[in-house]
Amino acid sequence: MDMEEQRWTEITRKALQLRRQLHGMPEKAFCEVQTKGTLFRFLTENTNLEVVDRGSWFFACKKATHATGGTAVALRADMDAVCGKDGVYGHYCGHDGHSSILAGLALWLSREDVERDVYLIFQPAEEIGQGAMQCVKLLEERNIPEIYGLHNIPGHSLGSILVRRGTFACASTGLEIRMTGTPSHAAYPEAGQNPGKPLAELFLEVEEMTRTLREKGYLVWMTLIGMEIGGDSYGVSASDGVLRLTLRAEKQAVFEQYVQDIEDRAKQREDREGFALQLQRIEYFPATENTDAGAERVRACADKLNLPVEELQEPMRWSEDFGYYLQKAGGAFFGVGDGENYPQLHTQAYEFPDEILPTAIRMFAELLK
Repeated sequence: MDMEEQRWTEITRKALQLRRQLHGMPEKAFCEVQTKGTLFRFLTENTNLEVVDRGSWFFACKKATHATGGTAVALRADMDAVCGKDGVYGHYCGHDGHSSILAGLALWLSREDVERDVYLIFQPAEEIGQGAMQCVKLLEERNIPEIYGLHNIPGHSLGSILVRRGTFACASTGLEIRMTGTPSHAAYPEAGQNPGKPLAELFLEVEEMTRTLREKGYLVWMTLIGMEIGGDSYGVSASDGVLRLTLRAEKQAVFEQYVQDIEDRAKQREDREGFALQLQRIEYFPATENTDAGAERVRACADKLNLPVEELQEPMRWSEDFGYYLQKAGGAFFGVGDGENYPQLHTQAYEFPDEILPTAIRMFAELLK
């Protein structure tokens, strides 16, 4: 084994050790105290990078060795865990692996000369779509025009690189539509305002709207999460109801119009029928839309490393708040395959596969060359 391979072996060993340590301390969004502290110490004790604390998140920076005039670049990893069965948190999405990949890259950077400033962003709260909103300001603050991120993805061959021009992960939001009328005796329902029928009709309208958009070639999805009307008192006509939907779309512009049209239809019923209406968007995620140049850069790096590349024909239906970064900078988000028959994300059977960790670190390193 030559010196370079010995070095990569040591980087992998330390990153794997860190990943297993992080796996034992899963923390929910904006509560990643132990996780952040462990990562912060790892970088300060094992690298020569500048490490900057920003409260709920932090970043590390490697300055360009020589003033070449090259533009800065950022790489991002998330730190939070998933709420599983009975409210118990676990790393069922692999964020322990993502953070360890970026920490492993920091080990590599410590002994490298770089042509441009490199920023490593350790982000909280990806699972609720709010962490990137805090960290994205770094791009403007440090004039960073390019950023990359990754996710491990089950159902695809182990170590393969998943690439897509345009949208990699869909925009999505939960939408809660609450209508409040007036109660009445169940024997005289006409004396009150019952939201059951208008909410049911609204749901059917949204279903038809979604079908029409798909027939026109737009990738949109609506999932009924729940509908609750009234209570269990059989002598009282219902006066309060809520419809809960999850909405998704490939393109950000289509998504915004889709959600707005649904909200407008609910408001029309409020105006026409006199119900008090409350609308709430919950866990909003923008579309993660890669630039063509960013996607091509990922593909070229995978080819250089002789890694298999899979071109995704459709975007991932799940969402990623990495989209906030790509609204401010060029770059791309890509996937690394976990294996065709690997357990699905967000299930208790899932744990980040250690086999792909060195592949991911080398991909990030290649993107910086």
